[in-house]
Amino acid sequence: MSRDPEAATFLTPAEPPAYDGGCDLTRQQDGTQYGHQVRKRSNVKPAALRHVSSSEILLKSRCQLYSDLSRHPPENSEGDACEPGAWRQLPCRGVLALLGCLGCIAISFTVRFKSNGQPTSSWTLSPAVYIALATTGTNMLARYAFKEGMRIAWWRRALRGGTVRDLHDHWAHANGFWSAIFACRRTNLVTLASLSVTAMIIDQPLIQRASSIASISKTSPVNVTAPIAPEIPWGYTGWENGRVSGNQVMTQPMISVFNDYNRQAPIITTFSGCNGTCTGWVDAGGLAATCNTTSFPITVEMSYDTLAKPISMFGVSFNFPGPVMTMAYTNNSNSNVCSGTRTERACLLLSATLRYPITLTGNIVTIGDVLNDGSTKSFQPLAPYDWYPFLGGDDFSFWTLGGLYVAASSLFSSNATYTFEGGIGFTLSIPDILSTQFLEFPSENVSGIQGIWNLTRPESCGCNWTDSTSYILTALNTMAFRLSLSAAHWPYRNTSTSFPPQLLAMNQTSTLNVYRSDFRFLVANTILTLAFIMLIVPTFIGWWELGRTVTLDPIEIAKAFDAPLLRGPGSNAPLEKLVKTMGGREVSLGEADSDAVSAVARKQLKLANPVEVAMPRAGAMYE
Repeated sequence: MSRDPEAATFLTPAEPPAYDGGCDLTRQQDGTQYGHQVRKRSNVKPAALRHVSSSEILLKSRCQLYSDLSRHPPENSEGDACEPGAWRQLPCRGVLALLGCLGCIAISFTVRFKSNGQPTSSWTLSPAVYIALATTGTNMLARYAFKEGMRIAWWRRALRGGTVRDLHDHWAHANGFWSAIFACRRTNLVTLASLSVTAMIIDQPLIQRASSIASISKTSPVNVTAPIAPEIPWGYTGWENGRVSGNQVMTQPMISVFNDYNRQAPIITTFSGCNGTCTGWVDAGGLAATCNTTSFPITVEMSYDTLAKPISMFGVSFNFPGPVMTMAYTNNSNSNVCSGTRTERACLLLSATLRYPITLTGNIVTIGDVLNDGSTKSFQPLAPYDWYPFLGGDDFSFWTLGGLYVAASSLFSSNATYTFEGGIGFTLSIPDILSTQFLEFPSENVSGIQGIWNLTRPESCGCNWTDSTSYILTALNTMAFRLSLSAAHWPYRNTSTSFPPQLLAMNQTSTLNVYRSDFRFLVANTILTLAFIMLIVPTFIGWWELGRTVTLDPIEIAKAFDAPLLRGPGSNAPLEKLVKTMGGREVSLGEADSDAVSAVARKQLKLANPVEVAMPRAGAMYE
């Protein structure tokens, strides 16, 4: 069998070519052409300067082609079998990429599900890092799978038959977003897959919205160690300065507590074991009040006997020893007759151990409503007889509650009065803080008032006061609590041993930063990503029809189009074999004579053997 030497397609040892194109294809060693003996030809001396015709260029290219074939003979002249089949041609890498996409989606969903409600401190790396990696992996694998599927779709389109435009559309829509989005009536499966791969970037804002950090409160039981005295130590607060028991002065601990209370300093503790905000109860020294209360109507008379004599309408006083708190207040006043209801109360204040409701935040304690939520655990016993001269039994002695008596007298002693002044009627005197603080007085918006004479003001015989007992007892117990903290390491009663720390069972409420997953965005992101991946899958349809592993490498495409430069065996060879057998052929893009028969010489630009082409000329017209 013989063929045109220009095609040089099937050269076998048994079938020499009919014509060698005028080339000397002798070998240097034995003078044989690949596969058969050739006749030597005499050498032609080239002229020094002469015109080179296109036929001579063609002759040289043929010689080069035969030379290439002699240097690189085909390794397998029997060809490559076409082996279609689902398992033989299964696109393993593309399938693995699609499965990897599903795996990354599962990882993303699992991380969001597992991290929901968990503290941020429990994750060494933020879930956002894992999500970012999984999302990036999904996008990369989806793009890789699309590239694999696009190759299959292109070759299947060629196998099924179509136009060159069809093949171009498959390639262009896969490699250009704008080509795909403006495909219009030329939309195909590759177009949809290309758009889906590009649109997958919208999963970034969705996945970011799917998770956030929120602060929550968590309550759990804890044991707190509390160094605090359960009672006020004997003789700890006051000193009798002289022979009168009421002539008390504060000790140094009492002065510190008094000053801290006045400036509302936070109550600092050395409690340990609470990592957040803890609530519970603690035993500490305080004052238990035993009170007698009476109420009766009162009318202030305008008479000679009451002239210029102040009459108390609100008052608080303290007596010592005891101490005893006496108070009175008037309400339900009638200004027309200067009458009202007077309530009088006398309370004996006893040293006791109270159970305080507290809130501990860090090392700062806040005392709750001790009168309503607390309780009296026990009363403090009196000191034994041998301590009596030192504890209020003699001149210049120490008192357990003497300092609190002085503090109460200084802070809460008060007296608001009416005084009958004759013709001008009654006058009102409110000389202290407490009587002003507990005066019932309506609130007033002064923005619309014109002139000071329109301001509301207290009037004689028309004032009402409220009960201040709870306020005073709460304040005194707050100071007693501070005293108990300062006496945590003070000797217990008549011993040399300090009070042991208390072990408190408290409820700890911690503010934790936790991850919150918004499953609306998470599900939306998962559904969209799966939908985009499902649009990639159809590009793999028909892989079983292909007879070999295919690529879109230019060499393989040119071979399929039967490019002259690549003519020869291997029409069904895989890319690796093509590169191995034909990779040594020289190629160049340049100007060459047109193959078309024409009276006028026409030029083309093409990829060909370098000896067939010349450098393109600027301004030249090419077919």
